[in-house]
Amino acid sequence: MEVRQAINSKVHCVCWNVRSLNNKSDLIMDFIASNNISLFFVTETWITDLNNYTTATIKSYGYLIHHCFRSKTAGGGVAIVYKASLKVIRIFIDHPDSFESVSVKLKCPDN
Repeated sequence: MEVRQAINSKVHCVCWNVRSLNNKSDLIMDFIASNNISLFFVTETWITDLNNYTTATIKSYGYLIHHCFRSKTAGGGVAIVYKASLKVIRIFIDHPDSFESVSVKLKCPDN
């Protein structure tokens, strides 16, 4: 999937069930950076609010993250990892507690 960002410019997207971003963050971020991925939609992140190493690794590659962790049991969680140069705004949407979700608005240069 790709979204036109501006003339001759594209936003490259990937969705991946990583089954724990925590234990392979460098490997995954190498893949994202070397393939010039703009938006990376992640399922099964296994991130908790205390995973500072994982988020620090993501930021060290020039990316930022919005995530929703599973608060009651281990595993689960979803995230959107994106290039820091993109204008991404987190949108909070009410939904049942039976699943995690992250919603964002991507603002392109041409509005």
